[in-house]
Amino acid sequence: MIPKTDTNQVYYDEKGKALRYYQYDKMFRTGWYKLVPSTDRTLPQKMVVTKSTEEEINRFTSIIRENTKVKTPYIYEGKKLDIAPLTAFYEQNKLENKVIVQIYWYASCSTCTENFAEISTFIKELGDPKDLLVLAITTDNSEVALKKLKEQPLRNAELISSGRAVSDAYQLTRYPVYIVSDKKQIIKYAVVGSSRLTIPDLKTAINAALGR
Repeated sequence: MIPKTDTNQVYYDEKGKALRYYQYDKMFRTGWYKLVPSTDRTLPQKMVVTKSTEEEINRFTSIIRENTKVKTPYIYEGKKLDIAPLTAFYEQNKLENKVIVQIYWYASCSTCTENFAEISTFIKELGDPKDLLVLAITTDNSEVALKKLKEQPLRNAELISSGRAVSDAYQLTRYPVYIVSDKKQIIKYAVVGSSRLTIPDLKTAINAALGR
């Protein structure tokens, strides 16, 4: 069981200023800060938010990337994508010579949809390329999925609803999942979960697959 976050907890910056949850949570999410005990011996319970060293940031970044990679027998970086599971829902000829972005999500997963707006903005900035195919694959039925996509649109995405068979075929058991394959159907990016690196790395992978 995951313990509930104590949003009343107070930490301090290096100058002794009290930081509320909404302040230090934002700092921690950047990956640039860590929590250390105060050097003030009279306040042994006081915790201070301090800037991590460049070495610590790089090490933590490497750990995040390694621990969020998808590693199933069917999906991993460098493997050729088997498009057979997708063709049960989508025409094979539309999958050819395309950079394919697969996004696995479901409506009640807030971390699955919280980045849809940023992804949509990125696709728009790319100029809505015709050789980019975004597949929004969900275990939800079409009614539930379409309702959620109306609330949180995913630009130019092709919806595959009731897509449990696809995720099962690729042995994907956790969400969200992001997979990018190039025009030769080689998987260039395959990540599960959501971290500060997920979307920036996704953008980098899409740009590279598009040859930009």
